[in-house]
Amino acid sequence: MIRFVIGTLTLFGLLLGGICRQAIAADGSRYAHHDGNARFLHHIDLYDVNNRKITPESDQPYSPLNTCGRCHDYQTIAHGWHFNALLESGLRPDDGRASEPWIWTDPRTGTQLPLSTRDHGDRFDPHEIGISDFELIRHFGARLPGTIAVPVESDSKEPPAGDAEDDSSEPNVETRWELTGTLEIDCMVCHAVSGRYDMEIRREQVGKENFAWVPTAAIRLGIVNGEASRIKTGSDISDESVQSKLPTVEYDANRFGQDGTVFFDLVRMPEDNACYQCHSNRSVDDHGIEPRWIHDEDIHLRAGMACVDCHRNGIDHDIVRGFEGQNHVTGQSIQTLSCRGCHYGVTDESTGETIALAGRLASPMPEHAGLPALHFEKLACTTCHSGPVPSDSAARMMTSLAHSLGSKDHRTGDEWPAIIGPIYDQLTQRSDRPASDGETDEESSDSSDDDADTGHHSESGHQHHPPESMIYPQRGMWPSFFASVDGDSLTPLPPETVFEVTRRSLRVRKDFVAELTLPKLSRSDRQEALGEERGGLKDEELTADELAKLELKQAELGRAEFDEKLAEALEAIQKEMEVERAAYVSAGKVYVTRTSADLNDDVWDAPSTAESLTDLALLDPGKFAESTQQSIDLLTWPLAHNVRGAGQALGAKGCLECHSDQGKVFTSTVQAVGPAPFDGDVRTMASLQGINEDQRLRWNQMFTGRYLFKYVIGGSLLVVFIAILGGLAAKAGALSVFGENYRAS
Repeated sequence: MIRFVIGTLTLFGLLLGGICRQAIAADGSRYAHHDGNARFLHHIDLYDVNNRKITPESDQPYSPLNTCGRCHDYQTIAHGWHFNALLESGLRPDDGRASEPWIWTDPRTGTQLPLSTRDHGDRFDPHEIGISDFELIRHFGARLPGTIAVPVESDSKEPPAGDAEDDSSEPNVETRWELTGTLEIDCMVCHAVSGRYDMEIRREQVGKENFAWVPTAAIRLGIVNGEASRIKTGSDISDESVQSKLPTVEYDANRFGQDGTVFFDLVRMPEDNACYQCHSNRSVDDHGIEPRWIHDEDIHLRAGMACVDCHRNGIDHDIVRGFEGQNHVTGQSIQTLSCRGCHYGVTDESTGETIALAGRLASPMPEHAGLPALHFEKLACTTCHSGPVPSDSAARMMTSLAHSLGSKDHRTGDEWPAIIGPIYDQLTQRSDRPASDGETDEESSDSSDDDADTGHHSESGHQHHPPESMIYPQRGMWPSFFASVDGDSLTPLPPETVFEVTRRSLRVRKDFVAELTLPKLSRSDRQEALGEERGGLKDEELTADELAKLELKQAELGRAEFDEKLAEALEAIQKEMEVERAAYVSAGKVYVTRTSADLNDDVWDAPSTAESLTDLALLDPGKFAESTQQSIDLLTWPLAHNVRGAGQALGAKGCLECHSDQGKVFTSTVQAVGPAPFDGDVRTMASLQGINEDQRLRWNQMFTGRYLFKYVIGGSLLVVFIAILGGLAAKAGALSVFGENYRAS
């Protein structure tokens, strides 16, 4: 019989410990520390979730909380940046600037839904749309190093349930925590020596819902047998037949020493390979994923630095993210760990006093010869130095968090979610910017100066605007999801429930796009497009024009299939989920059934889309509330790596690289894309930045003749100088003659 201890007191202790963590960690009254630079050898005893010592004969997984937490301040660590996302906002440090969201991707329903529990703008709070913490961990746990766990005592042999996620806060979700255990913070994800931690096994175990067994399996202490995911939800955990189905561990006896301890080969400062597991990215071009060998590493890594040289943390694990204005939980100044602070030093703008010298870690002092100071006020360092070099249009990009880079798979570059970049825009929301004369709301001016970082120190030797008003290189995506329409607002529906409700109407087995919007052409379809003889040939035997005809035929069939099946899916949602009016959002467009649209005078006749719809209709996005318009529009977040050297920075070729009619930082385009067969509008970077196009072109004319102007001015000055010299020579000659005549007289 399982005896669950009330988790509230334990959770309170953890949270109170986090709030008081500075005092605990600073005075060292609870935890010893060796204070040396040498690595500390870890020959340690293992303990399970019930605090029982593990031997080679044990069949239960080890618990990082009860093992590592014996000597390390787990309570403080648990409030660190990588682990605190599921805490309430008041119990974690400042969220700081927005980062890459969790993107809930379900190819079966055409869903790519940006989620965040942090205060990061247009991302959806998963709890507000019916996604439980259990579902979050099941979906994203392979890319999370763990979460805060609440230990619960138990007499049974299975790992107990308990986490920051409590059943009482999720009354509509049938919990499986009793079966899966908790995904505790796994120290070895980052601190194991490179090559010792197996992320592939971690992904497999999370997929099997063996949350409590993940740390044991991934560090290869033993083999885990069984899958918690195969046990039916609601099973009586006290039943012996259910307990017999729970996963068990076969420990490798060779990993245990004669004294029963296990050696953990770890490092204090995580190695780059650990960071790459979650922070890799790839660019995609017309030929697919660009190969790694044609690209260089980040220039800092090529110079011999490591990720943690800049992205540091103490026992608090409040990692330095490197952006200007970050407030560290310790109160320590971290300004010299940003781009400007490291390369330029830090100066107090009000007094001119030097706070920190430039050249940390032997960083060079940038010359920026001939670059007007205005650039330091308007542009972030990363705008010119980071990310892919801009081209005619923003391209697809892939990240570890969104596309599980690092896992073994057959990728083409077309996988969802569709992330694109680089996008050059301000960090502030476009809707927050006041519209200037002659500009529409979509082409608004600079953002307001309302910023939490007002009054920060100069890190460049130049006064500059608050960081959020600068232009940054960013990645972005357009959300796609099923939602309920309530007046002028849209609320996403729980994606798992949507799949269950729409599986019969959509009839998609794996991929919404491949099976619905871009269906495979049958032989009769090909013959209808190309004729009976040519339609029977393979693609390799067809001409470019014939292939184009097949693409048009495929798009035509896809639009018809999308129109029919999506309408059925929306009707099924309205009936089974008791939603008065359901909608599907893709590429900034809102689709509803024509029947429900007829009841409201808000149908949007969007060009190239509305005429292709029969059973569906579009709603005018402009009729929704401002917050809803933002939530279905382009969502961006800044990118910082890979950093390019000065010779490859924007502007290295001169002013005209940017200040010409074809300057990519202004003219590169970005188009709304989504699973639906209708893409959205095309926008230029200049329009995103709120720059008037006519004004930009007039401004460029000044730069076009700039070099000629310099030659003209230089030549004119030379002529004037020669004339002055000639005049002085003539004057000197006249004075010489006058002197000779004077002496002669």
